[in-house]
Amino acid sequence: MQKLYVTFLIAMALALYVALDTAVSLRSGKTPGLFSKFFRYRMRSGPATRKGSPRRYWSYIVGNAIVLVLCFGFVVWALVAPETLNGVIRGRR
Repeated sequence: MQKLYVTFLIAMALALYVALDTAVSLRSGKTPGLFSKFFRYRMRSGPATRKGSPRRYWSYIVGNAIVLVLCFGFVVWALVAPETLNGVIRGRR
């Protein structure tokens, strides 16, 4: 049961980061949005922007949305039925 709390906290931290990154990317119009000042762009074409390369930009946003939905789904699952995450269902042997 202790490992469940650690996994729960990791999922919450990841969801918070992805939500903030998506919000900053949508507001600024370029990716990566969060901490972009501190990291160099490793791609030759530079950051994906809404106007310059919309396909890469929206692919990044949709990917962030998918990760966010999966994190929130895990958090809801952990709150509703935590015993199923450990592989042990009570009442069965």
